[in-house]
Amino acid sequence: MTATMNEMFWTQLDARIATNRPSPEAPATAEIVRLAGAADPAASPEEPAAMTPHAVADWTRVLDTISVAKDAAQQQEIRLREQAAVREALAADLQRAQQEIQTLETLLRDTQAQAEEAIRAVQARAEARIRDAEDYARAADLRAAAAEDWLRRIEQASRDLLPGDRRAAA
Repeated sequence: MTATMNEMFWTQLDARIATNRPSPEAPATAEIVRLAGAADPAASPEEPAAMTPHAVADWTRVLDTISVAKDAAQQQEIRLREQAAVREALAADLQRAQQEIQTLETLLRDTQAQAEEAIRAVQARAEARIRDAEDYARAADLRAAAAEDWLRRIEQASRDLLPGDRRAAA
């Protein structure tokens, strides 16, 4: 029977806490003491008055514990909010850094493409100059060969102009 009464007490207490409605005729602590006395059928009507200071002290400690837990929860909530704000700031910094990295990567690709194009242009000019120099060298070789041929002809013609006995000596 006591177990049923204790269960009823806790059920009523849980119901009051869940609905958050204190008893209109007495403060919450007095109501808890009254319910505690009602839950113990072995107690005589005089005993609840004698147990009241002890029961109030027990519930006061429970209330103090709840108050401390509430303060701790509030402090935890403050820390969590601060951490969330820091996380949001870090996430924003990370996003800005990622955007900057993407911008720099794009700039790097553009610069590399421009550098490669410039290198191709310089190589093309260098190859064209080399071809021109080779053509100039071939033309110079042809002119030199033509000049040597002309010099031989001139020499031969000058020999042919010499009188007969000198031709044999030359």
